Amino acid sequence: MFGYMGKLICRAPAAILALFLALTVLGGMYSLDVMRRLTLAPGLEVPGSGSAEVLQRNRERLGMDTTLVLLLFSPRGNAAIQVDDPDYRSAAEAVLAGVAVSPDVRSAHGYYSSNDRHFVSRNGRETYAVLELARGRDEGVGALERLRPLLCSPLLKVELGGELPTYVDTREQLEKDLHKAEIISFVSLAVLLVWVFGSLVAALLPLIVSAVTVILSLAMLKALTPFMEISVYSANVATMLGLGLAVDYGLYMLSRFREELSRHDGADSSLCATLVTAGRTIMYSGFTVALSLACLFLLPQRFFQNMGLAGAISVGMAMLASIILLPALLVLLGRRVNRCTLPWLERVTQRRESGEGWYRFSHFVMRHARLVLAATLTLLALLGLPALHLKVGLADYRSLPEGAESRRVIEAMQTEFPLTGLDPIVVVAQTGKAVRETDSIAAIDALTRAISALPGAKRVVGLTTLDAKLTTSDYQMLYANAEQFPIAAQALEAHARGDHSKLYVFYDATAQSEQARHLVRQIRALPTPPGMVAFHVGGLPAFHLDYLASLRDGVPRTIAAIVVVIFVLLFLMLGSLFVPFKVVLTNLLSLSATYGVLVLIFQDGYLAGLLGFTPPGSLEGTVLVLIFASAFGLSIDYEVFLLSRVKEACVATGGDNLHAVSIGVQRSGPIITNAAMLIAIVLGAFALGEVVLIKQMGLGLLVAVIVDATIVRMLLVPASLRLMGRFNWWAPKPLLAIYERLNLGEASSQPTGKTP
Repeated sequence: MFGYMGKLICRAPAAILALFLALTVLGGMYSLDVMRRLTLAPGLEVPGSGSAEVLQRNRERLGMDTTLVLLLFSPRGNAAIQVDDPDYRSAAEAVLAGVAVSPDVRSAHGYYSSNDRHFVSRNGRETYAVLELARGRDEGVGALERLRPLLCSPLLKVELGGELPTYVDTREQLEKDLHKAEIISFVSLAVLLVWVFGSLVAALLPLIVSAVTVILSLAMLKALTPFMEISVYSANVATMLGLGLAVDYGLYMLSRFREELSRHDGADSSLCATLVTAGRTIMYSGFTVALSLACLFLLPQRFFQNMGLAGAISVGMAMLASIILLPALLVLLGRRVNRCTLPWLERVTQRRESGEGWYRFSHFVMRHARLVLAATLTLLALLGLPALHLKVGLADYRSLPEGAESRRVIEAMQTEFPLTGLDPIVVVAQTGKAVRETDSIAAIDALTRAISALPGAKRVVGLTTLDAKLTTSDYQMLYANAEQFPIAAQALEAHARGDHSKLYVFYDATAQSEQARHLVRQIRALPTPPGMVAFHVGGLPAFHLDYLASLRDGVPRTIAAIVVVIFVLLFLMLGSLFVPFKVVLTNLLSLSATYGVLVLIFQDGYLAGLLGFTPPGSLEGTVLVLIFASAFGLSIDYEVFLLSRVKEACVATGGDNLHAVSIGVQRSGPIITNAAMLIAIVLGAFALGEVVLIKQMGLGLLVAVIVDATIVRMLLVPASLRLMGRFNWWAPKPLLAIYERLNLGEASSQPTGKTP
C-alpha cells in the first residue's frame, strides 16, 4: 500500500501541493470566525439524569428558557456614597429602567424594588440586581451584547456576572490564549527546528505541516457546527494536539527521509522507502491516538464527545499532512532538503543524528537493567504518591484570570454579601392533571412540606408557599379561582405551566458542597405524593452530583476501552503479547506520576504564584479524563517510534535482542528526544494561557510527555526489553498468523544501521 502510495506521490507532487495549498487557503478564510460559531455551553450535563431532565422540562414544558445575569453596582473611584444615598439610588434606578424596557429582559429585581437587605453588601457601598435574559439558540449571547451598552452611569460602575457572562469571558480569553499560544509555538518551533536539522529548508517543512494541520482542523470543526453543538474548548484542544502531533510526525518522516537519502540514489526511491517504514508507523500511530480519543464517546456528556471529536480530527489532519503533503514536498526538494545548512550547526547535527551516544547509553542501561528498572519504578511511584489524595471537582469562576469582570462580580458576591441563594436546588413536578386542579395542588403542597422538613433545607418557594398561614384547602380554593386573586395568577405565571410546576429549595451551604449534594439525595429519596406523576431534582448541586456519578460510572469503562485499543493495535503492529502488556503498565505508571505532579501544582497550590492562577483545591474531572485519553495516545507515538525500530533491527539481526534494542535506541533516541522537546514547546505555550482548564491540560500533557520521553522510553523500556529477552516478541501461533497476514508492522528498507 505505502509503496504504491509513494509511486503515486512521485508522479504528481506538484498537483498534491496545489491541492493542499488551495484547501489551506480556503480553510483559513472559512475558519476565521470559528470561535464565534462554537457554543459557549460546555455540555457537561448528563443525559437522562435528574438535573438534565429539569433543564429540558424547564425549557420545553415550562417555557422558561432564560438565564440569570447579575448587575453589580459600586461607586466609581473613591466616591464616599452608600446604596441608600439618593444620588446612588437615582443612578442605579436609571440604569435598571433603561434595562427593563429591553425586549431581551424578562424580569429585573433588586434592592430598590424589594427593599431586601440581602441585596446590599456588608460595607453598604455595593448592591446588585438580578436580570432574567432570554436564552434563545445562542445561549443569550446576543441579548447580553445588546445589554452592555445600556449599562452606563457617570456615578456608578456596573459590572456583569453570572453563568452567561462567565461563559462569554471564557470564550474571549480562550481566543486570546489560542492566538498567543500559536505565535509562541511557531516562533519557538522555528528556532528549535533549525537547531534540530541544522538546515533552514528542513526546519521549514514541519512548520508547514503544522500550519496546514491547524487550519484544516479548525475549518473542519466549523463545518460541523450546523449539525451539532461543539464547545469553544474544542478549538484549543484541536490546535494543541494538532500542532504537537504534526511536529512529531513531520520530524519523524523528515528524519527518516534524510536517513534514506544516504542509502539511495534518488529522491523517488528514498521517499518510497520512507513511506514503507516511517509512513506506515505514522499512520499506525495516528489511528491509535485517534481511536484512543474516540473512546471519549463512551462518556455521555457532549463535552467529552466534543473533545474526542476535536482530537480525532486534529490527529487525522496531522497524519494526512505528514504522509501526503510532506512526501510531495520532499519529492520536489530531493537533496535540496538539506539546503541552507548553517555551518556551525552542521557538525553538531551530524553527531546528534548518528546516535552514537544513544547506542552507548542503551548498553549502559541494559548492563544494569535490574538496577535501572528498580530505580525508575521507584521514581515513578514517588511522583505518583500525591495522586492518592486527588480530589475531583468542577471548574468555577477561578478558572478565569483575576482581572476578568465576571470573576470580580462572583468574588464580590462571596465576600461582601450574605448567602444570596442564587444557586437553589430546582424541583420540577409533573402532576396527573393541570396544576390548578385540587388533586394537583394537594400533591404539590405535600411535596413542598416534605422537602421543607428535611434537615438542610432553609426555605422552599413554590405555589404553596405564599403564606405560612394558608392550608392546603386554602391553596386549592385560591388557584381554582386564580382570575380573582392577582397573587395566585402571578404565582402560576412564575412557577407553573400546564401540568408542570417548579419549586426552589434554598440551603445554608455552597452549591458545590457535600451538604448541598446530600440534600439533593434526600429530596430524590422522597416518595412521590398521590396525584403526582413524577418529580425531578436539578439545579447546580444536583448537576454536580450527577456529573460526579457519571464520572464514577463511565470513566472506568472508557479507560478499559482505551487500554484494549492500545493493546490490540500494538499487537497488530509488533506481533507480540508481552510488549503491549508492558506498554500498558508503563503508561499507567507514567500517568500516575503526571497526576501526582498536577495534584501538587493545582490542588495543593505549589507554583501557583509562578504560573499565575488561583488554586481551585481540586482537579477538574474533565481535564483528568482528557489527559488520560490524550497522554495515553501521545505516549504511543514514542513507543511506536522506538519499538518499530527495535522490531526492524530484531528481524534484520535474526533475533539478537541486545543488539536490536541498542540499534533501536540509537535510531529512535534522537528523534524521540527532539520530538518531545518540540511538543513540549507547544504544550508549554498552552500552559501559559489564562484559563485554568486549558492550563491544567497543557501542563498535564507537558509533564506526561517529559516523563514518557525520558524516564519511561529511554530507561524503563530498554531495561524491561533486556530482561524479557526472547519473550519480547512471543505470541501464540494463531495470533502470529493474524499478525503476519495483516502485516501492519514497519518494514525494513535496509538492514540495520552501523554499529559504532
